[in-house]
Amino acid sequence: MNLFLLSFLFLILIFSSIQIVYGGGSGSEESDVLFINQNYYKIKLETNPSILEENENQINFDITTINDDTGQVVSSVEYKIEIFDGQGNLLVNYDAFSPDEKLETIFMPNQNLNFLGETLENGAWLASSNSSLTIEAPLFLEGGLVDVNITILSIDSESVSGKDTTFQILFTMGEFIPFSVDIDDSTHDLMFATYFDRIEEFHYDNKNKKLTAQMPFNWDKDFIESIPFVHAEYYIPKTVNIFNNHEILLTINDISYFGTIDRSGDDEIVVHFLLSSKKLLKLYDEISSDQFDKIIFGIESGKKRDVQKIGASLEDGDKIIQLSTEEDWKFYLSLTPEGKINPGNDVTLHIEFHDPITNTIISQISYDLDIFLNGKIIESKRGLETPDGRDSVTVSFNEIGSVIIRISNVNNFDTSGEFLFKVTESKEIISSDYTVDIVMGSSLPGCENNSSCYTPSSLNVQPNQVVLWNNKDSVAHTVSSGTPDIGVSAIFDSEIIPGGEKFSYKFENQGIFDYFCTLHPWMVGTISVADSKSTVPNWVKNNAKWWSDGTISDSDFAMGLEYLIKENVIDVPQDITSQGTSENNIPEWLRNNAKWWSDDLLSDSEFLKGIEWMISNGVITI
Repeated sequence: MNLFLLSFLFLILIFSSIQIVYGGGSGSEESDVLFINQNYYKIKLETNPSILEENENQINFDITTINDDTGQVVSSVEYKIEIFDGQGNLLVNYDAFSPDEKLETIFMPNQNLNFLGETLENGAWLASSNSSLTIEAPLFLEGGLVDVNITILSIDSESVSGKDTTFQILFTMGEFIPFSVDIDDSTHDLMFATYFDRIEEFHYDNKNKKLTAQMPFNWDKDFIESIPFVHAEYYIPKTVNIFNNHEILLTINDISYFGTIDRSGDDEIVVHFLLSSKKLLKLYDEISSDQFDKIIFGIESGKKRDVQKIGASLEDGDKIIQLSTEEDWKFYLSLTPEGKINPGNDVTLHIEFHDPITNTIISQISYDLDIFLNGKIIESKRGLETPDGRDSVTVSFNEIGSVIIRISNVNNFDTSGEFLFKVTESKEIISSDYTVDIVMGSSLPGCENNSSCYTPSSLNVQPNQVVLWNNKDSVAHTVSSGTPDIGVSAIFDSEIIPGGEKFSYKFENQGIFDYFCTLHPWMVGTISVADSKSTVPNWVKNNAKWWSDGTISDSDFAMGLEYLIKENVIDVPQDITSQGTSENNIPEWLRNNAKWWSDDLLSDSEFLKGIEWMISNGVITI
């Protein structure tokens, strides 16, 4: 099964003395920082698996504390841990200590509560790689909301100081739920994925051909504003004809909803419900008051669809399908060469004639063909014949504009069908200053953990430079300015970028521009636009190379640095620049940086930022 595991970015909320982080289905949640014992700390909670499939016999539940000042993981930490379900019922309450960098606990879903492990003199449980703690508890028996309060009690046997030592992390344990429905006297096995809360019931209405799944939900506005997303998915086998061969209409509590329908898989259709807080608040004003305790995810079979590639395009070499006016013929059209149609070039029309029910090609065909350009007939052919139901006609367009291909009088039946496309001017390929790759596999969560969904995920450019995003993934994505929790801003939006396609944008103004994928919102990136500094003269770069291999002295190299300061290429406080040059203070390891820079293995900005830091912090004295 092609399983899409949605992971949400963490919405950080601050309530009085407790740090609250909300996550969803990622398997990894990281808190904001707190000032404890003269240092800033944050907590990372990891669960494995992050989504339940059938009956899981154990869940790995790991907690680490990180010194945010140094980035180092802290060992020898004692915690108080309280775990609640989504309704606020306390399920587990215990103190635990690990001498290691990670507090490791194994939860075994069970109706009874039982602790298996070793305790310290103060009653705290040991939970490390060498002293495992296993807890049987009525937890993770099903997917849904989990509320974890984590309080740091001590670090390195030193009691913590200050009141703000408790982190509250709300996360959802996703769950794949198999179910069966009877459709047209046949039983079909489907799957539902919930990333928010449990599903109470499934129902199929044969009369309206509508399938629903019901989830408890609190429609209180304060609660809605505290959550980033509600996400759920139907996985429908393509053997279910009423959904595979028909349009799928989505509803939330019987209100029409525009979601994402992915038909790209070979065996199944994935229907995504992704409800942002903003969307939920809008729905709040529309749903009836008797439904304020639930969300009903509905999918309904619509009108029959012509089976062809989703997002099919003549420019991409796809076959486009049209039914005749009386729906007694199905026409297929494709063009060669592939690509945009330009004036003055020969284009070959490839036409096929199919049965509209069986979709088989019909042989022994005669037909009429009319070709219009900007409303004027440029070709008119009568009595064309094809013995095998396939034909090819070559045509040339002498100007840009709209084209209509009309097929009529097929085997002397009074019926016709039309195809429309554009003839456009040849355009120069837009050159880009930078390229960002949308990596293969980024449609599944995980790439956000090392910022590899977009490569690079952070990019520094200058005003009026062009960034090109190249979708190297096999599925569609978007590049949309904004953030997952706020939504799409009005700066730029690629809309759907199919696999293998590209999108470019010219950044004319300075600023920091966040962007994300609306289909897979764990994918985030940033473009920083700022004026570049003065160009570094070649002689300075040559000096760096000669100094790195010992050809010139430290003082000669320092002269180049003094020049960069004088010309404001390097920014340092004025009081630092007045101290004179001390060649003894130039660290030897800087020679490696200088060599990499001179060999173009290190950018100007990276090298100069390093020099600025070292001067400002007294590592180098100028």
